[in-house]
Amino acid sequence: MKKTISFIILLIFLTFALSLIILSTIGIETNKFNDFISKKINQTNNNFILDLTSVKYKFDIKEISLFLETNNPIINYRNVDIPTKNVKVYMNLISIIKTDPKIKKINISFKQLNIEELKRISVTFKPSNLTSFVNNKIEKGKIDTELEIYLQDNNKLDNFIARGTISDLKAEIVKNLKLKKTNLSFFADKSDIILKNITGESGPFKIEDGDLKATIRAVE
Repeated sequence: MKKTISFIILLIFLTFALSLIILSTIGIETNKFNDFISKKINQTNNNFILDLTSVKYKFDIKEISLFLETNNPIINYRNVDIPTKNVKVYMNLISIIKTDPKIKKINISFKQLNIEELKRISVTFKPSNLTSFVNNKIEKGKIDTELEIYLQDNNKLDNFIARGTISDLKAEIVKNLKLKKTNLSFFADKSDIILKNITGESGPFKIEDGDLKATIRAVE
């Protein structure tokens, strides 16, 4: 009897361990949540459209959370396609058990953009002076970025975090003040924009390990 119980416990443990390994590596392909996820994400912004194709159900060991992952999805914002590598949608486990799934967080990893691609996408930027700066002041550069979107239970935006790097930047910041061969990392959320590890050249001057922080004020 003891051997039978031990065998059953061992079998359950091995089954759980194998399932966890599969979920955290390969994942399980599913289309059960495709329409739900697309609808919920598109509701966060009327100008934002996400079209999912192949979706995998996976487990994030670090965050101890289940998530849905899709590669090379189609993301369209204000009628402009944005090159995207990967989207992860983290679900509330209890809400899934209750068959009322809710999205906790969305991670979007974008493909590297060069300045010409960025200028094409910049028509979607707000405020409009940011679009003007990108199109008229930036001559060269590449940007790698990831975006985390945090949602409330009612699917309204709670916060966002954008982080990434900009490399080989050449731009005119103000009249007669130009940057070239500039590299930096950045972090932004609803309240702040932080630029770190800035290196580059401006005329005869060199910039090494510079930092810059700006506070965002909400526009009523």
